[in-house]
Amino acid sequence: MVIFTGRTVEDAIEKGLKELNLSRLKAHIKVVSREKKGFFGFGKKPAQVDIEGINEVTAHRANQKAVKGVPEEVNQKNEPVSSKFEDTMELRKVTGIIKKMEERGEVIDDSVKEDIVMHKKKTQTILEEAGHTEVLEALEKVNEAETEKTPEVVEVSDVPKPVRSEQSFEEFVASEFPAQRELSKDIEKATEEVAEYVKKIIYEMDIEATVETSHNRRQINLQIETPEAGRVIGYHGKVLKSLQLLSQNFLHDRYSKNFSVILNVHDYVEHRTETLIEFTRKAASRVLETGKDYVMDPMSNSERKIVHKTITGIEGVDSYSEGNDPNRYVVVTAMR
Repeated sequence: MVIFTGRTVEDAIEKGLKELNLSRLKAHIKVVSREKKGFFGFGKKPAQVDIEGINEVTAHRANQKAVKGVPEEVNQKNEPVSSKFEDTMELRKVTGIIKKMEERGEVIDDSVKEDIVMHKKKTQTILEEAGHTEVLEALEKVNEAETEKTPEVVEVSDVPKPVRSEQSFEEFVASEFPAQRELSKDIEKATEEVAEYVKKIIYEMDIEATVETSHNRRQINLQIETPEAGRVIGYHGKVLKSLQLLSQNFLHDRYSKNFSVILNVHDYVEHRTETLIEFTRKAASRVLETGKDYVMDPMSNSERKIVHKTITGIEGVDSYSEGNDPNRYVVVTAMR
């Protein structure tokens, strides 16, 4: 398997074909993963494709995987899909293993458990990325033990009729993780209340605007659309930052401090992110040239994360935060 990456699937394919000196007609191409845009620059991932020259082995393997009557390009995108029953059975095993480990005093991060429950990725992938190899090893032992069991031969008439479980997958998750169910209810209510709070402030500013909401398990996103975007954003984004701080405080006063809220006006945040990344790179270059620390202006938590993430991709420099919100700032320093 030869994996090639690119900004998009097409970019990755072109890069791979060029490097292998192959034409599309003579290459077997499999999309491993599509690109992810991420959110505010976080979670952004390039596309990955597996490319190899066509020979008898690859042709035979492709023919076996293809579904008759389905176009070739569709077949290439299809991946084996596990059934809900298989997902539920695996989840039962993993939750059982995690509970036993926690009873022994071992710590499993809540975000890992949340990703497993929400099926954001395959369970094994989540555990591997989180470094919980002990859970994977325990799961493999359970699966091996089940595989090695010798099936008992019985008459068809002796086989009892299967009892259909009335418990849905969602009900199973709720019963196994009651805290997650409550968290889901809280985030929905919090989204409504913080959106209404922001609307009232904008109304008091005598600005016509609409606020669209969305959320995941812990983050609330408020998209503000208005013909007077400049008034909501303010000089250098100061008004929007104030709205952000007010809404965050409103949220923390009433709900879990694990929740966060992000405000955006049109595509200001995207432009601000690009500007911040470019500014951070210039600051890093200045530090490398002079050897002196560079102190940035105070910024929000989400903006500081963008700066730290950008710095991690630049050799020879490091960054850290100092001060208290709302005056907390980032210092870019040369690595000693």
